[in-house]
Amino acid sequence: MPPSPLFASVLWQGDHFKILDETLLPWKTEYITVHEIPQALEAVKEMKTRAFGQVLTFLYSLALAAKNHAAKDRESLDERLIQLGDEFSRVRPTFDFQGLYRRFCAGLGEPPADEEVGSWVETKAHEWIARIIKAREKRARRTAELLPNPCRLMTHCNVSGELVAVAQYCEELGKEIEVCATETRPYLQGTRLTAWELHQAGVKVALIPDCAIGQVMAQGRVNAVLVGADRCARNGDVINKVGTYPLALVAKEYRIPFYALVQDPGSLVRGEDVQIEERPVAELLTFQGRPLIPEGLKGIEGRYPAFDVTPAGLISSLITFDETFTPETFQQRFKAASPVPQEGKKEQGRLLLIYGVPRPESYPYLSYSGKTAETQALLVPEMRPHLWGAQVVAGELLRRQIPMTLISDNMMGSFFARGEIRRLCLFYSELGPKGPVGICGSLLAVLLARAHRVPIELLSAGESDRPPLDRDVSTFLGQQVSPEGVATYPVEREVIPWALFKNASDA
Repeated sequence: MPPSPLFASVLWQGDHFKILDETLLPWKTEYITVHEIPQALEAVKEMKTRAFGQVLTFLYSLALAAKNHAAKDRESLDERLIQLGDEFSRVRPTFDFQGLYRRFCAGLGEPPADEEVGSWVETKAHEWIARIIKAREKRARRTAELLPNPCRLMTHCNVSGELVAVAQYCEELGKEIEVCATETRPYLQGTRLTAWELHQAGVKVALIPDCAIGQVMAQGRVNAVLVGADRCARNGDVINKVGTYPLALVAKEYRIPFYALVQDPGSLVRGEDVQIEERPVAELLTFQGRPLIPEGLKGIEGRYPAFDVTPAGLISSLITFDETFTPETFQQRFKAASPVPQEGKKEQGRLLLIYGVPRPESYPYLSYSGKTAETQALLVPEMRPHLWGAQVVAGELLRRQIPMTLISDNMMGSFFARGEIRRLCLFYSELGPKGPVGICGSLLAVLLARAHRVPIELLSAGESDRPPLDRDVSTFLGQQVSPEGVATYPVEREVIPWALFKNASDA
């Protein structure tokens, strides 16, 4: 099984380095040549590289800065490298670049008297990178040992080639593995990176919309979940690509083990203490230069929180470079107090979540309902794969001048967790003996509302006469995005069991 090019996506070239441009994959394989630090910063800012790629980019930037540092004294070089940590933190504030630098410095020691300090630091950076890459290989093996056999694994976003390594070790251990990958909007890392690299390596993989995680888990198609982590906290909370939290919540609902690949938490005590990066909304509202909503409609608002926080209580195991922990043993190892359940989070906004396609006569009611509930806006997910939210509902709201905010489906959990959603209006196509029937994602919306004690209102759905550009996750806005040969799970309408409404507040 060949290794993934994403496992070491940044390569040193003697006096410079090059970064694999992940935004062009899988259509093109191109590298960005970095001779100057601003080029590296731009690549990180524009998400040309991410996850382990941005770790490598930062460490190679330290090596490059040390190599080119004119002054001979240690103090001025230290000042420059600390400054680098600040510069990288400004372009991606959620990731702990300063903590990464501190961990690098902790093992430095003092340079030999006869060695130039810049050259010495450069050498140490290369040595540390080599150790991290080896540690990732070992972590992949321990992860493979942890997974069931046969393994039907769900994953979200992309863990920079490490999932291919996990599959390789599963093969060595005689374990069967197949992967269900979420497409991971808005950058489609699951489609463009994870599905692509797994398929290239010969691993069986299928794609699903982000909103289909409830449907797939409820049908018993998954028996383990594995994700990465951009950061973790001492209490075992994990900060990762937005959409990770609802994945963990649904896995807990269906008693599916949820594993996270993590690093040293550093000084971060709780996940809620981290700054969540808000990306430019244009990255959500356009795809390869094309608008997400019908042309001619103006004034759409959107939100793009790039990460969310998964509480330790939803995690089965945290897998570090050295050991595998339960949340409890992780807290003991890093001397953190057990997380205290929150009675309620401070409300940051007042939003009415819409899921499904309303009837024409329902829009005035939604406007009135929003006003009487003192909501600021209606929150509308894209509703993949057909994009009913972005292509139909958002347009109807804009034409009626009803305030609304568009999000990707995988962001719903983040807004529930922040206490911003006051009510869920769920539009069903029929009411059956087992429960209401809705479009893909309806089950996820109800599970999130139920978990956060948000009232649910059931309303009869309408039908759109607008033919959808996409019928599954192989395309986006009608354009092929799924790598050739990658399967897609068939998306079905969802039955939401009546039992899920019994304990929901005001359901």
